[in-house]
Amino acid sequence: MNVRRPRVPRARLVLRRTEVRRALETACLAIALAPLLGCGRDSPADTVEGTLRLNGNPLDNCLITFLPESGQGVKSPRSTGVTNRQGAYRLRFDNQQEGAAVGRHRVTVQDLSASSGVVRRDHGAVDAEVNENTPPPPFRRSRIPQSYMSSSDTPLRKEIRPGHQVLDLDIK
Repeated sequence: MNVRRPRVPRARLVLRRTEVRRALETACLAIALAPLLGCGRDSPADTVEGTLRLNGNPLDNCLITFLPESGQGVKSPRSTGVTNRQGAYRLRFDNQQEGAAVGRHRVTVQDLSASSGVVRRDHGAVDAEVNENTPPPPFRRSRIPQSYMSSSDTPLRKEIRPGHQVLDLDIK
């Protein structure tokens, strides 16, 4: 059986070729722009807050740093937060935008109340208040064990998931 197809006017064939060509151009453009639209970006930022405790008690004036684990394939920025009097913190990126990158993180804690007992000489506002008769500040040991201050030794590991979350940190 030989079935004859109806003859399509040449104008309609040109129109169809043009439509196919436009569709192919649009598809190629979409493929070319895909990395710019999200495939190559860092993980989305998500808000994280919590409370830092030492042996069950809230710990104030501490710097908490969330460092993304290497090997995730994406280089994400770190996030930091400083605890208030109740030990509460909220993470921010270095550009002060709230949030943290999604993924696994190593968490370091630094006691900002620790003092070496040495008078600072930074030739700024601190020096304006210091004179030769002022006694040095008292020596204060860190309340945080040394291992929590090192990014390679810290036992704290946390995973950031999409959305808002509360991550309490307990130091023994």
